[in-house]
Amino acid sequence: MRKAARLIALFTATGLCLGAMVEKGSTADEKLADGEPAPRRPRERRTVQRDPFAQITVDGLLDTLTHLTAIGDHNGWRHSTSRGEEQAIAWVEERLEQMRFLHIRGLELERQHFRTYLGIEFHQTRIHLRSDGEFIEVPADAPPGDRERIDLALRFDSDGALNDSRRDPVVVEGPPVVVRSVADIDALTPSRVSGRVVFLDYRVIDRVINDRAVAIERAWRVAELQPAGIVMVTSYSNRRGLSHGSFASDLPAFTWVEVDPLPPVLLVRLEDLDVAGVEGWNDLVSLESVRLTWDVDLHSPGDSSLLMARIPGRDPSRAVILGAHIDSPNTPGAFDNGSGSAALVEVARALDRSRTVPPVDVYLVWFGSHERGVYGSAVFASANSELIDRSLAMLQMDCLGRPVDDISNSITLESWPFGRFGDDRLTWGNYLDGAVSGRGIATETVAYYGLVSDNSNFAAYDLPNANLIYMNPYDILEIHYDNHLHDPYETVELAEEVGDAYQEMAEVLLTAALETAEDDPQLRVTPLPTRRALFVGSHTEAAHMSASSFTDFGMALAWEGIDVDTLPYGSDLTAADLEDTDLVIALPIHDYPSAEGDLSLYDEAWTTAEIDLLEDWVRGGGLLVLTNSAHRLKYLNYVYEDNEDWNDVNPLAQRFGVRYAAGGLAGSTASVISSHPLVAGVPSLLLASHNEVYNGVRFTAAGSQELARIGTRPAIALVAAGSGEVLVLADLGILGAPGGEAPNLEFWRNLAEYVRNR
Repeated sequence: MRKAARLIALFTATGLCLGAMVEKGSTADEKLADGEPAPRRPRERRTVQRDPFAQITVDGLLDTLTHLTAIGDHNGWRHSTSRGEEQAIAWVEERLEQMRFLHIRGLELERQHFRTYLGIEFHQTRIHLRSDGEFIEVPADAPPGDRERIDLALRFDSDGALNDSRRDPVVVEGPPVVVRSVADIDALTPSRVSGRVVFLDYRVIDRVINDRAVAIERAWRVAELQPAGIVMVTSYSNRRGLSHGSFASDLPAFTWVEVDPLPPVLLVRLEDLDVAGVEGWNDLVSLESVRLTWDVDLHSPGDSSLLMARIPGRDPSRAVILGAHIDSPNTPGAFDNGSGSAALVEVARALDRSRTVPPVDVYLVWFGSHERGVYGSAVFASANSELIDRSLAMLQMDCLGRPVDDISNSITLESWPFGRFGDDRLTWGNYLDGAVSGRGIATETVAYYGLVSDNSNFAAYDLPNANLIYMNPYDILEIHYDNHLHDPYETVELAEEVGDAYQEMAEVLLTAALETAEDDPQLRVTPLPTRRALFVGSHTEAAHMSASSFTDFGMALAWEGIDVDTLPYGSDLTAADLEDTDLVIALPIHDYPSAEGDLSLYDEAWTTAEIDLLEDWVRGGGLLVLTNSAHRLKYLNYVYEDNEDWNDVNPLAQRFGVRYAAGGLAGSTASVISSHPLVAGVPSLLLASHNEVYNGVRFTAAGSQELARIGTRPAIALVAAGSGEVLVLADLGILGAPGGEAPNLEFWRNLAEYVRNR
């Protein structure tokens, strides 16, 4: 047995094909009826296709996509942070468990759980149409409400109570009223719609083909008349300028209608009503009655997760990361992003069926809660610093699309380059473009300075990354509209129409996994790191208040040869974390609202042991950046609800004579008042704000050197502590920027250079 085990280990270590060496069909032990041995049958050799690219087929991709998008009940279009999302991850996990060769090679699967600000559960979203005395059910869905404002989102919770998971459906019934134009809205009166269900042609409130404010105003007018219910009706079109339901199932105009109570708002496709004899709008008028059943619950915080699969390579010291987001499983969702999620499964299957051992470790990651705000990849990037440090590159597929008429799509690789630092090369995209050209695959490489998808969360860590998407980067009205993303028609049937492009995208993924390490291209444009910066996010639950959101600042550090790592949320700071660290950024204390507001469930705070470690480290010569935030920040410095934990930094701050106080700074621009190298050449600094809601927190710092002020109050100060220093920021947002801008770039570069020269 030991000899056989050694042979298996030898063959798997060298990547030899075990399956091709196994013979089957031998029947030497079979006996005839009279006891004589059966004649030996000719041996049949099991053939194995060694080319993994031959395993990537349109049929295989579409079959996997079909199964992935048909999990569970037909409730809601998008299932980000939901039970449906978990079902999809479990389905992928089950598929991977069946890949025998990968398991022999040591396939490792890991789930990483995390919380989001809001989650949702669709229990029932049903519509019954009564015609000729009989009720017939048609497929129906409901929008999930606002992603950030609980007050708006609760209008889409059927019982209006947060964190209440009881099954208590709202059921309304009444005759239909058909609204197909603005004139029809003008003709509506409270008496005309009372007790009735409004069938609203979605094109009237489509916020892509109409002005957004106009679309919201029209939806508002319908809702405030208080019909028994509202059914948005979409119809398919592929002509530019016509509505095909963009965002009907995900942030339609009703999302921002502040009417209390908001009538139940559901969604149907006109094409699905034929089972009830409705073949067009005229048939809707003749319906006897309509019954809506609506049972949806919201949660804050919500629960989500991601799935990571490690496929061991010949060289485990290096890795390639491939990603996709998997938060539209029970829906059409075939493009955004069932396509990418299924493609990762097919990459794994191609390696398994061909018995291929990749040259380096390949990590396949299915990110949850992308549609709630790229949560999964932000959590993953924060939690896997060691993996990122040894990875060659990251490629995210998001996503396939079916272009509307007169639009010609291309396979596009989007990246955020170091152009602001003098090097605008798209090294990873250009490498992949060349690597796949031999297969007859053409790609476009595009630079974009801003958040595009899950790959963007890796840019701050100096990991070459790209977003793989099928789109037209130059001639678009709106990327979702032009590609049937986030509309009720992003189905497998539409994906089949662009099947050739789908196969080529999967081959790009496989090329990234198998050829990058063999070619060993020079992908990084920064110097080898000689110093280290650590973002300490131990008590910062908001995934976006982390290094991944401060892209240009992270790039500035990397440009000076400083490696960026993160201590993720939920970890305890230890002395080992601070070893060989030259800069520590203490992220703000922040946790999501606890269920029922019970702070005893969990309430984040620095421990005395952590504070002692940081104080000793600073006084021993370290540079600590002390940050705070009056609000939750998201999407590159967008300001949301108050941060109730702003005061919890003070036990750490007071060790250095610093105290944050109640009352925010009244402004978003800080004037520099010092000639210190940290602010040399910087006239002012931008803080996070939105609609005159400011994020800076007042502070005092005894004996400090003030570097910038808003009015008479410090916004940045430098405090000496032993042989070390503490840089005090009134606002974490000073390290970030809205919308991919870089107003504080010179300050970030100064800080990185200051760290390098200390």
